[in-house]
Amino acid sequence: MRPLPTVCIVTPGPLGSSPRVVKEAHALIDAGYRVKVVATRTVAVVEPRDAAILARAQFEVERIDLRARWRWRLRRVGQEAMRALHATTGAAAHRAFSAAAGALTAAACRTRADLFIAHYPAALPAAARAARRHGARYAYDAEDFHPGDWPDTPAHARDRALLDAIERRFLPGCAYVSAASPQIADAYAETYAIARPCVVLNVFPRAEAPRMREKSNRPAAPGPSLYWFSQAIGPDRGLECAVRAIARAGARPHLYLRGNVVSGYGATLARLADDCGVADRLHLLAPTAPEEMARLAACFDVGLCGEAGHTRANAKALSNKLFTYLLAGVPAALSDTPAQRAFAEANGLEDWLYPANDDAALAALLDRLLATADSLAKARARAARLAETRYNWEYERAKLVACVARALGRAA
Repeated sequence: MRPLPTVCIVTPGPLGSSPRVVKEAHALIDAGYRVKVVATRTVAVVEPRDAAILARAQFEVERIDLRARWRWRLRRVGQEAMRALHATTGAAAHRAFSAAAGALTAAACRTRADLFIAHYPAALPAAARAARRHGARYAYDAEDFHPGDWPDTPAHARDRALLDAIERRFLPGCAYVSAASPQIADAYAETYAIARPCVVLNVFPRAEAPRMREKSNRPAAPGPSLYWFSQAIGPDRGLECAVRAIARAGARPHLYLRGNVVSGYGATLARLADDCGVADRLHLLAPTAPEEMARLAACFDVGLCGEAGHTRANAKALSNKLFTYLLAGVPAALSDTPAQRAFAEANGLEDWLYPANDDAALAALLDRLLATADSLAKARARAARLAETRYNWEYERAKLVACVARALGRAA
């Protein structure tokens, strides 16, 4: 009996912060592959989420421990040395780009696999080098348009140059490239003259959709409510606009934000809310496990996708929160970035759009969605229908599995 093909997924992040990696691993296990994930351990707050994933994971995991301060400082010293070397000779871009690059490469190279899949640029050289060592193939999943991660300013010129050196060197050798939105796929194809990446959206399994009685019987109180979540509550996420919008809206909605508050930003947001007269309508909620997000979102009336479009990456992204809201049966207020506009137009949701950072327009949108119980119920039904019929992991994972099958010469 022939052994199962092995896929090694490499990411510079922790499992608990990488839901796309976890979904990919489970999808490939279900499709008949052996899977190993190389990830990291970084901050204590993510450890409970890692533990929950490990408790039910059917795939093998190697976690590189980067939590010790002395160890991280040593890696950073090495990274700075590599940056100086790259600036002088053009060599060692991968070590100059990420302090974890060497450890990721070593761990990947210890793994025998038929295909190595890199998530994020820091993992791409590791996957390529491991594939070369073992006579295997490698692939790349672009969760964002990484050349656009930073503003186009001289301050970020060195980071952009390092990233370009990595992606320009290794992308042409990929068995396939996947991307998290159509706009990301188009941008990669244009920037590097590669075949258009396969689009695999950041959606979630239908099984995570809350039951209807949870949606109807557990509204957030006090309400009505506007909800947003992410790993970090910080600037450039459209939250200041949301605070000003709830102050303008006649429906007098409350704003609920879930995540870890960036240092100093909580006070900034609180001052703004106080200045706008809505201090009692701003609520900060503790972060929780990714698999809980749809159930928790279902308790709120409207979800916020307030992307500011402040970088090219942000403008091209379709965030996981958008698809979480749909799965929860919650309508989404969508800032008018290129990616979100294209999504809205493709699904007849133009009435959910508002110009990015326009608090008056967001307030008007909230008042339309919250005008009556019937208008909100219809909007919720539209969201749930989209998740049930199209925007779910059962639909998207088939594209991922097909990419891997083609890379390995197997029938999908």
